Amino acid sequence: MKKLLILIFVAAAGLVVYNLTTSGELTLIPSFGLSDEERDVKALEDRLAAARKEVAQAQRMAGLSGIDSTSNVEAARRTAEQVDRELRKLRKRLSSDAALRRADRLADTVKQFLSEVR
Repeated sequence: MKKLLILIFVAAAGLVVYNLTTSGELTLIPSFGLSDEERDVKALEDRLAAARKEVAQAQRMAGLSGIDSTSNVEAARRTAEQVDRELRKLRKRLSSDAALRRADRLADTVKQFLSEVR
């Protein structure tokens, strides 16, 4: 019984790792692939996530060592503004509901991020 539980746990962990590496999502059950439109929106989401991470790292550096990190925050803000511009262009050509919903969520996230860093 114990070996069966270990085998099930290892198989589930393997499935999660496989899904994470192939789709970039942390799920147990594989989802269907993203459409081209959703992939375009996801690429913008990834860029915004990198900008958020850069701001968090700059804040940690400033807090720990007192180093001026305004240039890092400014670079992240410019990246977010560029993502916003590209998202507006992309929204004009999106047709699927899933991609539009994802783009709307991203637009809200960008707006919130920009209000935090200004």
